[in-house]
Amino acid sequence: MVTPYPPGIPAVLPGERLTAPVLRYLRAGLDAGMYLPDPSDPSFDTVRVVDGSAG
Repeated sequence: MVTPYPPGIPAVLPGERLTAPVLRYLRAGLDAGMYLPDPSDPSFDTVRVVDGSAG
């Protein structure tokens, strides 16, 4: 889950695909001072990706 603060509303939930607009929103927010407490890399320089083709 990725919940930027502020506003504190999840932008990405487990199982969702990371789309270009969502990634742009999160990157712009970080550049503006938003905090990302949930991802394994709060700086959002890296993202863990799970292959969704199996199953």
